[in-house]
Amino acid sequence: MQNKPENITPQSDAQANERKQRIDPSIGDKINQLRLSKGFSQRKLAKLAGLTNTAISSIERNKVSPAVNTLAAILEVLGSDLNTFFSEDWGQTKAQVVVSPQDLVELNDTKNGVSLKQVYNFAPTRNLGFLIETYQPNSSTEEKITHEGEEIGTVIEGKILININKKSYLLNEGDSYVIDTSQPHTFINPTSKVTRIVSAHTPATY
Repeated sequence: MQNKPENITPQSDAQANERKQRIDPSIGDKINQLRLSKGFSQRKLAKLAGLTNTAISSIERNKVSPAVNTLAAILEVLGSDLNTFFSEDWGQTKAQVVVSPQDLVELNDTKNGVSLKQVYNFAPTRNLGFLIETYQPNSSTEEKITHEGEEIGTVIEGKILININKKSYLLNEGDSYVIDTSQPHTFINPTSKVTRIVSAHTPATY
């Protein structure tokens, strides 16, 4: 007697949603930690991995789960691989309370005269990012930077010119700014002296 073939039905929406819910929520946290340990900004990682900045941000915030080939490409840039990434001893560092100057993470290519050092303590549940910024005379960030979120900062030394879309704002020492970072913006030190800024941004990824 011939066996009857098994009934195979397409995966239901409920089953698909259940599968998505089983995605390891720590994937984004791990990528974020590996990225910062390399001193990469989201923009730099995205460029090296052939992705968009928005894609990296969404992955790090666990809004989307990357495809295996996408994750492999990201890990290759970060000097890791899938086996190590999903192992129990993948190298996670415990959160710190005190972050010393030598532990600050440089997120910018200082060749353009701009230093963006992030105060990073390896906590996977960070909701706020904090930068210590230094602008050498007549230096500037990349043109028209965009990233998700809001940024607040204070000029603690010198002057800074902020271009947002088609408007420019000149801030002196002691002035503060609040900007929507999804709007294209550029920071410029138009003077012959060093400018220093401290800034906070949310979400914490940058």
